[in-house]
Amino acid sequence: MTPGVDVVRAEPERLAGLRGKRVGLVTNHTGQALDGTSTLSVLRDELSLNVVAMFSPEHGFKGDAAAGSEVASDESGAIPVFSLYGDIRAPTREMLARVDVLVFDIQDVGVRFYTYISTMKLAMDASAEAGVAFVVLDRPNPNGGLRVEGPVLDPRFTSFVGIASIPLLHGMTVGELAHLLREASLELDVVLVGGWTREMMWEETGLSWFAPSPNIRSPRAAIAYPAFGLLEGANVSEGRGIEETFERIGAPWIDEDRLSAALNALKLPGISFHPSSFVPRSLAAAPRPKYLGERCHGVELVLTAPGEFEAVRTGLAVLATIRSLHRDDFQWVREGERYWLDELLGTDRPRQAIEAGVSVEEMLDREQAALAQFHRLRAAHLLY
Repeated sequence: MTPGVDVVRAEPERLAGLRGKRVGLVTNHTGQALDGTSTLSVLRDELSLNVVAMFSPEHGFKGDAAAGSEVASDESGAIPVFSLYGDIRAPTREMLARVDVLVFDIQDVGVRFYTYISTMKLAMDASAEAGVAFVVLDRPNPNGGLRVEGPVLDPRFTSFVGIASIPLLHGMTVGELAHLLREASLELDVVLVGGWTREMMWEETGLSWFAPSPNIRSPRAAIAYPAFGLLEGANVSEGRGIEETFERIGAPWIDEDRLSAALNALKLPGISFHPSSFVPRSLAAAPRPKYLGERCHGVELVLTAPGEFEAVRTGLAVLATIRSLHRDDFQWVREGERYWLDELLGTDRPRQAIEAGVSVEEMLDREQAALAQFHRLRAAHLLY
């Protein structure tokens, strides 16, 4: 298995067209070759490319900033590092005036509300407008290349956690997404991953895991993230403030035994639930978690068959079940005028359906037409 950066390392002629050009690199700590050499070192020191600017996404260049924390630019070094997670979310014309081409190398997790693909899309759009070429050094999708789960984002809910009308789980690499999302005027090149096939989950790639952000600490967390990440939309802890973030959820008012029994009775594919309790604490990855210092009761997930796990079905079932069991305590989280769950899902339909007592099966059936349309669109952009 050879990520894009290792492909160009072995085949320098693959990026021969970048010689003599000013290169900007959109990356973070995940931009590294198999032996740990940074993508910056590969491009600058081994391929002798003229890297003149760096751009970093959410969590910063080192990947250690907490979720949602603004990251400052750092122009003090020989190569300036411009933050794309603060007041500025896309490279400005002034930034792009420094470069002839942008190279993108960041490990994504394959979930629409994970913001690295939003950074890529905005950087691509800015590049198209400025006449700057764009290169993606591709990497595997930790959720594999087959899992596609809705809802497809309603354009009315476009935001930085929902940058395009794609499903919550799209089953594509960042290189394939770049093909799908690019403006027609953008000059785009994708360096494919060597040896990756669509059915591969992360453990099958043979690659070492390095956390793409502070709370996605394991491949299990990446698989659970699109399910239990939806708990951010309610007054339930998604496990921030403990090591098993997105693998355990709870709240002080939940009856862990009742919840575990109710969820296991649903026989959701690929997963079982164990009663669990935990106390969120202040960590660098989550300095102000929900229920800081309070004992939360809930469940721990056990992935029994990761390839069969249906994240969206599971996340909606967990939300609906907690609300049903604890109607007096359960609340939706608002962000301004909107509900945060709607922002994460890219639509308000599931939340309204949960409130109306609609079954999860019916909720998912309502999304099938949009998913079928996306599958047809997606087919033309698959590279593996």
